[in-house]
Amino acid sequence: MAEHVTLTMPADCTLRTAQALQGDLLAAVEGGSRLVLDCAAIERVDVTFVQLVVAAARTAGRRGLTLDLTNLPDTAAAAFRRAGIAPHAPFDATPAL
Repeated sequence: MAEHVTLTMPADCTLRTAQALQGDLLAAVEGGSRLVLDCAAIERVDVTFVQLVVAAARTAGRRGLTLDLTNLPDTAAAAFRRAGIAPHAPFDATPAL
């Protein structure tokens, strides 16, 4: 069984860096049984990051893997809350009825 993979998020987690982040997340999902995103360095964040995390969590889940966030700064947690998503696993983007 593959071990967990920790991916350190960059300072800028916005639309500007989305393509690179997406590639990093996809590669990381391929590499372990548990993916941990270390968010300590995040300074700028927008809803694009939230969307990428939700998509990566779904991809990981389909493969029987888990995705967790660690060291989430308040600015990143606020982006999740603005999107109506809890800033912790499971990242469920299904709107509440």
